[in-house]
Amino acid sequence: MSDATTSTDAGADLPLRDAVRGLMIDPADRVLLVNLRFADGFDGWMLPGGGVEEGEDHRAALIRELTEETGAPEVFVGPVLWHQTSLRPGMGGGRWSGQRNTTYLVPCHEFDAAPTMSAEEQAGEGLVDVRWWSVEEIEAAASNVDRPDVIRPDGLAELVALVLEHGAPMEALDLGIVHRTRPTNDEVTPPLG
Repeated sequence: MSDATTSTDAGADLPLRDAVRGLMIDPADRVLLVNLRFADGFDGWMLPGGGVEEGEDHRAALIRELTEETGAPEVFVGPVLWHQTSLRPGMGGGRWSGQRNTTYLVPCHEFDAAPTMSAEEQAGEGLVDVRWWSVEEIEAAASNVDRPDVIRPDGLAELVALVLEHGAPMEALDLGIVHRTRPTNDEVTPPLG
């Protein structure tokens, strides 16, 4: 499986990975998040999704990713909500300089989230948990002073609240570029902000 890439970032020798994410919102206004944990020390919650494979369009990639990661029985892909580029040199075993995430609104019914991937595939993807969160739970987890959970993108609770109050924006928001560093094996993973 090869991933599609976008043009290289200025000054970087590696391309950006093209990725899609789904803001899955159920009728109770809860959001489905996946917990990913990687060998480099990253452990955080984010919207489900992943890389766009060679020859795939965004919608097909998102349907595939959401089915694999969440077991969603039906996926309706709505409008684009936002874009964000995350620069992380050496990502993907040194294949990319980071990734450009395009996030879509995915309204859905409540369902019992259960990945369709095998246990080995889940381990390979770093997928350790999938669960529904309220906006209040996201905000509380991200702002816990003793040990805040890493939740991506930064400010997700506020973004979800805006979508719930106003619907999808007329034009996709640009959340900008974030520079991420990966900790060495000797470092504790700090909350990245």
